[in-house]
Amino acid sequence: MNLDKASAANTTAPLAPPEWTMEVQQDGLQFPTDIKRAGEPICRISVARADSDKSAARAVLADKARNWIRGFLERRPG
Repeated sequence: MNLDKASAANTTAPLAPPEWTMEVQQDGLQFPTDIKRAGEPICRISVARADSDKSAARAVLADKARNWIRGFLERRPG
């Protein structure tokens, strides 16, 4: 899974098409993330975690990204 392989096995969100990726960064306790389609930034999402666990943040962000991508694709054809 191009967004997060570890969380893909446990997600209830539909998996994203392969051209979608995400780039997670960390700024203290904040994890800003760029959602990209074919390498082009389309959206930015973020979560904050008190424990600064990047793996856990990535799993949450992947679910948020999958849901956002599904909504985006439903609103915009192709």
